[in-house]
Amino acid sequence: MQNVTDTTLIASIDPKNTYASTEELVAQCKAAWSEVNDLSVSLNIEKIKNIVFCGMGASINGALVAKSLMGREFSYPSEIVTDYHIPAYSNEETLVVLTSYSGSTEEVLSCAEEAKAKNCQMLILTQGKQLAHFASVNNVPAYIFTGLLNSSGVPRLGNGYTVLGLLGLLNKVGIITLEEKELSNALTRLEEKKEELRQKALIDFELFENKIPVVIASEHLSGNAQILRNQFNETSKTFSAFYLIPDLNHHLMEGLSFPTSNDLYFLTLNSPIYSPKNHKRTSLTQTVIEENKRNNLVFTASGQTVYDDFLEVLVYGSYLTLFLALRLDQDPSVNPWVDWFKKELTA
Repeated sequence: MQNVTDTTLIASIDPKNTYASTEELVAQCKAAWSEVNDLSVSLNIEKIKNIVFCGMGASINGALVAKSLMGREFSYPSEIVTDYHIPAYSNEETLVVLTSYSGSTEEVLSCAEEAKAKNCQMLILTQGKQLAHFASVNNVPAYIFTGLLNSSGVPRLGNGYTVLGLLGLLNKVGIITLEEKELSNALTRLEEKKEELRQKALIDFELFENKIPVVIASEHLSGNAQILRNQFNETSKTFSAFYLIPDLNHHLMEGLSFPTSNDLYFLTLNSPIYSPKNHKRTSLTQTVIEENKRNNLVFTASGQTVYDDFLEVLVYGSYLTLFLALRLDQDPSVNPWVDWFKKELTA
C-alpha cells in the first residue's frame, strides 16, 4: 500500500477499523480517567507490604507506565509477572493487580486463583468474561469497562482503558498519588495536540519501513518504550527491541559495530524533564549512535509534565505503528501467529 491516507485502501487492509480505534485513543483516555474517578473502591492499604502486577501483552501496559511515572516515588516493593504464577512470597500483605482486557487470559486467571488461595488483596481491571466474573463472586475491587471507545474491539488498541484505567484505579485506592489536576489538564492538552502528533507520525513512519526499530528511553518514558516495541511487533508485524538509559550505556554501545548492515533504526524518546544526568546520557548516546553510522530518529516530548510526555508518546507511537502496518499491507488487527500458538496449546 502506498497511500496510507486513502480511506478505500485502508478499509481493504483494515476491515476491523483499527484506524478508528487509534483515532479514539484520546477519548478512551479521558473516558477511563473519568469512569475510574467515579468508582467507589477501597483496599485495606495499611496492610499492603508489596505489589505484584499480573498481565500479558498489552494488558500489562498500565503497570509499566505506573512504575515509570512514579519512578523512585513508587513506595512499594513490586514486580511484574507475565506468567502463570505469582511469587512464593505472596500472602495477605501482598496486593495482586490483575489486568486482562479480554478477561479470558489464562495466565492472569491462573494468577487470580493463586492470589485467592494465598489470601492476597486484589485489584482487577478488565472488560468482562471470566475475570469480571471472578471479581464479582469474590468481591474484588475492580474497574470493568465497556470498551465502547475501542470500536475495532482489538484489546491492544484499548490502551486508554488499560493505562489510564489502571493509573486511576491505583490512585483511587491510594497505592500511588497522582497530581489529578495536572493529569486532567494533560488530557485536555493531548486533545489539542492529537492532530500534530498524527501528522508527525505520518511523516516519520516511512523511516522504519523494512528496518528494525530499536526504541530507547529513560525515566518516566521507560514504560512507553516497551509499549512501542510491542506495537511494532503486533500492529506493524515488525521485529523491534527496546533499551533503557542508563543501563544501555553499560553494554549496547559496544554492540553497534556489527553486523555492518544498515537494518537498525533507532527511535529515541527524549524529554526536557529527564534528570540532568540522564539528559546528558541521552545526548551522548545519540552521538555514539551517529558515530557508528546508525540510523536515528529522536522524538522529543513537550516536557510540560510527565503526564503530557507519556500521553504524547502513547498517541504518537500508536499512529506510527498503524501507518507502518498499512504501508506494509498488514492488517493491524490480527495476530495470526499468536492465534495459531494459542490453538496449538489447547490441541
